[in-house]
Formats: sequence, structure tokens, C-alpha cells
Amino acid sequence: MDLVYFIVLVGVLVFVHELGHFACAKAFGVCVLRFSLGFGPKVAGFRRGETEYILAAIPLGGYVKMLGESPTEADSAADNKRAFSAQPLWRRLVIVVAGPTMNLLLPVLLLFFVFLGDRRLPPSVIGSVFTNEPADGRLQPGDRVLSIDGNDVATFYDVSRIVDSNPGTALHLRVQRSGHEIDVTVTPALTTVPGELDIPHRVGRIGISVHEPMAIVGVTSTSSPAALAELRTFDRIVSVRGRVVDRWRDLEQSLAENRGTTVPLTVLRPMEVRSALGGLVDFDVYEPTVMTLAPNPLSPVPGDAPGDAAGVGLEPTDLYVRTVATGGAEGRIGVMPGDRLLELDGEPILQWARFRDRMRAAKGRAHTLSWRRGDTVITHAYQLEGRRVATSTGDRITEYRLGVDHWFLKQSEPRVPNPSLLAYALQRSIGRTLDLIELTITLFGRLFRRELSIGSIAGPLTIFRAAGQAARVGPVSYLELMALLSINLALINLLPIPLLDGGQALFLLLEATLRRRFTARARQVASLIGLVLLIALIVIAVKNDVEREWPLLDRSDTSAE
Repeated sequence: MDLVYFIVLVGVLVFVHELGHFACAKAFGVCVLRFSLGFGPKVAGFRRGETEYILAAIPLGGYVKMLGESPTEADSAADNKRAFSAQPLWRRLVIVVAGPTMNLLLPVLLLFFVFLGDRRLPPSVIGSVFTNEPADGRLQPGDRVLSIDGNDVATFYDVSRIVDSNPGTALHLRVQRSGHEIDVTVTPALTTVPGELDIPHRVGRIGISVHEPMAIVGVTSTSSPAALAELRTFDRIVSVRGRVVDRWRDLEQSLAENRGTTVPLTVLRPMEVRSALGGLVDFDVYEPTVMTLAPNPLSPVPGDAPGDAAGVGLEPTDLYVRTVATGGAEGRIGVMPGDRLLELDGEPILQWARFRDRMRAAKGRAHTLSWRRGDTVITHAYQLEGRRVATSTGDRITEYRLGVDHWFLKQSEPRVPNPSLLAYALQRSIGRTLDLIELTITLFGRLFRRELSIGSIAGPLTIFRAAGQAARVGPVSYLELMALLSINLALINLLPIPLLDGGQALFLLLEATLRRRFTARARQVASLIGLVLLIALIVIAVKNDVEREWPLLDRSDTSAE
């Protein structure tokens, strides 16, 4: 079945590419002699008019043969007005680049159908507001954004899109809060966020999220009312005085309403089960328990976080360490499960995600980390160690990963129907296609600068494996792979190598600059050079495929004993 997925994948990409050349040639009245899908011996075909349509045996390419296209017949066919060589230079250039252009447009169509699946989206309800961000003090969890600068919004995607594209511009939000509508002005901060391959993107951010934390608690102090009630970090509170709570916002509201009185709580406590099923898995189970909490709002606990629920010494668990990897940098400096991260290099850690991204970007540079255990603050020098890992392309890169993780469950409001599905799908498909083009160009640049080895060049066997894997995951994954490979095919064909579309376009541009045509001999020599380069590229790709599929034994350690 993988062979079918591979043939369909390559066949669609080649057909679309050659269709671009074919359609433009026909539109300009050029005589098209043959349209071939595949190379090698003819398997099937038919003739319609002057054009022969062929399905060939080797499904790894294709071609459109036009009258007067090859160097050997260009001059002899120049007198025929329907010959390719007789066309004005601009027409020839359009025909040449039409193939890669179609491959760049195909992902827009493919991804359009992918994003048509987003029939329901999260509503424009704010789940979290981050401390010290532009929205802090202006927006609140639970706010529903109705419009921005007079433009109605219904989904969180609309809010994010407008905020991202307007850094430094004051935005006027109409917000529904507790049944009332209010006006809020927020200015997105210009923020550089890492994308795929760490490609930086400059966007606007106001510090909000569609997700809000569930009522899973971190205990801020051993002397807090929460600790005295025997609550533990990572306990999940499911009811307060018989009232069901699920989100952190519900917990804060319930505790605030009972300030100063003893409050009965129903709690689910995670209990570790190790080596279950004969040692196959480790997991946690919830153990229910009931306890009472006696808040003391007149004596706030020193050091309580801004997110402290009603002054009882509880906060969300975002910055609490849940697991510590054996042998990790954090474990070696003494970080333990239940510790609460405080500062990195003297600056408060406000979000786990920001801490993780900052440490990965530091690439092993030294830092100072502070964390709290109970009521004791510990500070230690800290740096991540890189480890060499192999990528899917066979390259080895240095990777920096945290050796700790948190346990921070979140949820969002129920999704609502997408109010403008077609416009949304088109906008998302164009944006994603541009991102993939940037990603591919970046990879090519790193390859040419030798930041990536030639071992990262993939050939047909790698594509064969990827096609089968993507198809088994699902149609969305398969279409996304087809979109990525279509962009790769387009950009490869635009390289200035003779025989490729980019090489032909370069020749045409040089002709326009020099105001004369190259001789048949010059074009033949260039074609021969291009053929040698393409054969070399194919040999490298196939060699990489073979080495990835059947890795050779490492013979570096062969010293005699």
C-alpha cells in the first residue's frame, strides 16, 4: 500500500508541475508535442490533436516537449511561429516558471481543504492573563472580546490574528464582563518568537491565552492555611462547600465568597502507582478525600504569589516541578518534585513556557536558578548540557532539553461554529504556505552554508517511507506532506542549474540583458553540465537513503587488542 501512496504523491506533484508548463504553452499557441507523466518506457497513452499524452514506467518525474524547445532544434524551428524558440522572451519566461509556480500554488489548495476541517473554533473568551504583560490589569479571565477597533470578533483565532499583526498599535477592545460591556485599550508589545527551525518571527503579544488552569493547586508555604488544612501541591479541588469547581477561576470565586469562614473541600489527590501491569507502566490514580480549610484573610502569608486563591496559600501549578529526570542538570543541583521555580538570573520566572524557551535558546550558557522548597529559597548555578541527537534526515544536531517538567492541566470554553469558514481556510492556507516556503528556503540556505551536511538531502526512498507514514496517520498528514514536498519541488526547480526551470529562466534573463541569444553549442554545453550536476545530486540522495535505511556498522573502533 505504501507504493500506492508514494505513486499518488509523486504523481500529483509532477502532474501539477507539468500542467503549469503545458497550460501556459497552449495558452500562448505553442505547439506541444508530448505530455509525459513519468520517465522511461511508455505504459499507456493516446494522442489528441498534435499532442501525445503518455504514462511512462518510472513515476519519478515527467516532461512537456514543445516544438523548438531543445538546443538542437531551437534554431531550425525558429521560423515556425508556434515553436517555443519563436516566442517573445517574456512568453518563454512565463512558460518556464509556470511549472514551479503551480507547485507553489498547490499547497494553498491542499491546505485550504485541511483548514476546512476547522468547523468549530475556541470562542473569543480569555482563559488566562499573564503577569507583567500588556493585558495585565486590563483584561481578566472570563472576558469575552466582542470587537477590536470596531471589527466584530467571534473566535480566539480572530483575536490572536489582529493582536499578532499590530505590535505597538493601541487596540480598542469591546469586552463583555460579568454581563456588562466595557471598553479596554491594550497595546501589543513587539515580541520575537521562535518558529520552526528557530526562525524568529516578530509579532504583537498582549499576554493572554485561550486556556485557563484547572483547579489543581500549588501550596505556597508550610505555614499557610492551605498547608495547615493538609492540602498538598498537585491536589485537585473538585468542590467547595458542595459547589462543584473545575477551573481555577471557579476556585478563586468560591473561596472569596467564603472569606473568613471554615470551608469544606472535596479533593482528589494523585497517588503514584509504579511498575503496574508487571512493570510495564507507571501512572497516577486519584484518591478522593474531604478536608476543611480555615482562611485567615487578615494575616496574608508572606511571599504568596499574585495568583494566590483568596489569600489561603494556593496558586496554580504552572511553576511547580512534577518530575525530575535522572542525570539531568536540574537533578544534579538538587531540584526535587514539588519545588516551585522562582527566578532565573535574578528575574522572576512568570511562565513555565517562557522559562523553557529561554533555557533552550541559551544553548548551554550558565545561569543562576532559584527555587522554593517549603519556606526555604535555594539558589544554584545552572546550565543545560547539550546532547547529540540524530534527526529524521540523518544529521546530528546538539539538542538542549529541560530535565524537569511540570503538571499543569488547562481547558478552554466549548468551541463555537466558525463564522467565516471559507475566508478562514483561505487565510490560514496562504499563511501556512508562506511559512513552509520560508522554512524550505532557510533549510536550503543552511545546506549551502554547510550548517547542514549533504547527508540531510533526502531521496525517493525517504519520500516513499514518509508517504506511507503520513497516509497511515491520516489524510490531513498526507496532504500536509504533499504541500511541503510541492514547495521543495518548486524551489529545487528554480535553482539556477541548466536543465532545471531555474537554469532556463537564467538563460532567458541573460539573453534579455545581453540582447542576443546563446548559440546552440553553448546551450548544449550548459545542458551537459546541468545533467552532470543533477546526476551527482541524485547519487547523493540515493546514497543517503540507503545509509538511512541500512546503516553501516561503525568501524571507527577497530584497533587491535
